[in-house]
Amino acid sequence: MLKTKGFGNVTDCELKTFATRLSYLVHIGCKPYELVECPMILLLNESEIDKRVEKLRLATSGHSISMALLKYADPKKANRVVRTQVVQYLQPLGGCMSRANKLVRELKCSDAKMMEILTRNPRIIGRFAAVPEKIRCLISYGARHEDLYRNTNLLNNKTLATIQTRAERLHKIGCTPLPLGLMGREDAIFEAAVRQEEAQRSFISGPQVASLDDVIRLLPAISANRIALIRPRIEYLLSEGYAPSDIANCPQILRPSLSRLKMAVRDLKPYHLQRVDLTVVAHYAATHRISSSHRGSVRAVIARTIGCSHSVLPPLPKVNQVHAVKDSKDIRHAVDVNARYFCDELGFRAEDLASVPLVLVHAPNVVRRHWNALDDVDDDAGTELSRGCRQAKELFRRHADNRRLRLNLLQYCIEKELNFRHACAPTWAEESDDEFRVKEMTTLAAADDSGTDGDDLMFRDDGDSETAGSLIYDKHHLVDESDSSDDDMDPLVV
Repeated sequence: MLKTKGFGNVTDCELKTFATRLSYLVHIGCKPYELVECPMILLLNESEIDKRVEKLRLATSGHSISMALLKYADPKKANRVVRTQVVQYLQPLGGCMSRANKLVRELKCSDAKMMEILTRNPRIIGRFAAVPEKIRCLISYGARHEDLYRNTNLLNNKTLATIQTRAERLHKIGCTPLPLGLMGREDAIFEAAVRQEEAQRSFISGPQVASLDDVIRLLPAISANRIALIRPRIEYLLSEGYAPSDIANCPQILRPSLSRLKMAVRDLKPYHLQRVDLTVVAHYAATHRISSSHRGSVRAVIARTIGCSHSVLPPLPKVNQVHAVKDSKDIRHAVDVNARYFCDELGFRAEDLASVPLVLVHAPNVVRRHWNALDDVDDDAGTELSRGCRQAKELFRRHADNRRLRLNLLQYCIEKELNFRHACAPTWAEESDDEFRVKEMTTLAAADDSGTDGDDLMFRDDGDSETAGSLIYDKHHLVDESDSSDDDMDPLVV
């Protein structure tokens, strides 16, 4: 027994009966996808359907048939009443026989595609009033029909005014085709993405042409046969704007077939203004989904907040290794508050924060407390610091102009307090209080400064074989949680 919305519990026998009646409706000229608008018509048997067809023809002078019109053709009603109701229904449809037919015309899709759209998103029929105008608005600003097929929840959830305002703004900064997935997100997410794109575009000096040879030189030695196999994939990624270093730093992107690679980029592109991180593309190409534990990243939050590209950030620990702030909303809040503190109050630049990004994910009160302890000129104020942190304070005060070194020292002291094992960066360790050497196990950007003047603060990059910075999870903006009830979610929005 199957429980179906609007019909209660449906037995297999009743289900077969409904299927037979649907076939009959299609036989007399109705479209199968029209059932979304008036499913209760399946409760009528064939003779009752015939009576409604006859009533409709008498009342409307041989008008074409649709399930929506049959709903009004009650045999008990006077012809005048039926005719008035039919005219009122058809007037805003511009000659179409049903709302679904109108959508087919506006979206320029086939009947089969409309069946697919309405199966995933039946709510679009119930909120039909401004949908055709929204579609025309999006198309006029450069949206593609194929992108609309997969993002019809935008037509449900955003007003015409909001859609027009966002389309105009994206069109002005040259975002064509329109990223419809991003346009459906909540205001804060949309604004952050657009501001970041505007900031990035202001620093673009011109197009950089890369060749296949540039990528091959960066890859480990491979055979000629392997080069011939991956050549089309590399050429495609270069054509999409990826840099040779992006491809070389994510060799797993060359494993999926070219068709899967194109599918992944096509599906993910509408949700981003900038190029999609290749680790995300590789995961999606392999699985055709984004699992719930892989949807958003601390790295993405940091990049968006400080207004830099993902590529300039070093690989970060996995999300489950970040223990300073655990909840995703807390992470977003902490990064925002800390970034404003460092930039507005302490004078740091975005590139400084990008070199040691994990200082941003600690609780703001922890960051301020440790900064004040390191920056306090009164030596007695540092009594809460360990011996290693006291030595860090000496270096901190001695190198007041070395911003990156100061951030590294701040990160060291915070992690030391968190007892290393549960620190945001897996293992910074103090090898010796006497020599005060700090080992960096993640690939955080070490101070490239020669300004340490021979001090015994040394960093060692042990590398990171994991694609740690690539993990994404649901609560960091690929999907707006407020839209989670929509039925037209794409595979990447599960």
